[in-house]
Amino acid sequence: MKIKDIINYGVAMIKNTESPSLETQMMIAKVIEKDRLYIMLNLEEDIDESKVEIIKTIIDKRKNSFPLQYILGEREFWGMDFKVSEGVLIPRQDTEILIEETLKKLKDNKHKSNLKGFEIGVGSGIISITLLKEIETLTMIGVDINDKAIELTKANALKHEVSDRLCILNSNLFEKINKENQFDFIISNPPYIETKVIDSLQEDIKQHEPKLALDGGEDGLDFYRAIIEQSKSYISPEGFIAFEIGYNQAEAVKKIFVENGYPNVTIAKDLAGFDRVVIGMII
Repeated sequence: MKIKDIINYGVAMIKNTESPSLETQMMIAKVIEKDRLYIMLNLEEDIDESKVEIIKTIIDKRKNSFPLQYILGEREFWGMDFKVSEGVLIPRQDTEILIEETLKKLKDNKHKSNLKGFEIGVGSGIISITLLKEIETLTMIGVDINDKAIELTKANALKHEVSDRLCILNSNLFEKINKENQFDFIISNPPYIETKVIDSLQEDIKQHEPKLALDGGEDGLDFYRAIIEQSKSYISPEGFIAFEIGYNQAEAVKKIFVENGYPNVTIAKDLAGFDRVVIGMII
């Protein structure tokens, strides 16, 4: 089959996805190990039958709501390519707002020689790794209870050459963190979807992404409460906690902050105008 014929096949098979032609081109490029520009410039090229079968197989997986990012094995974030894998939450672009707001808070400390951060729920490692790439004086500790996430984060840290400044632990929140650690900031994009809402999510999310990384409990706030309540022993007096949140959770998370001795709370919106980040400071 020619490349153009495979594209037509893919478009017909996954016509209900957001960008069937683009997605098909990306899948072809993945299998034949070329970029999309090559695909568009060589539409008449014949593809080996064995590779055509592989392409058809992954197109069929996509037709059945298997996430494209898992098929491609990577996701772009903050201008960098990160490895992704089944069993670990797929990074979302909204999380870039969390990075931006955290960098704003850290702007006066960027040259501090021993700046320390702590991430809870590293997933694929995008948050810690991006911050480490942006701030050369920063070291991070990251935790997760998902072994797949830990291995994926280690692989991404190695790929982006920050392994020497990132320590990854299998820990439930602060469980394995020594209280002698005083962090300049704690950051997390925790599970925040209400349990009852999980089944109403789009098919590729609820069927294939890990529920462990989505379910925030009955009201979606379980992890915010736990992290904030346990944080005081681990954060420096001038430190802060930065969270990504669901679009309707800002005031609830702000209330939890204030009730636990973090009176200085700021809220930031995403590009769509929804509340997306809440940051709490002790002073």
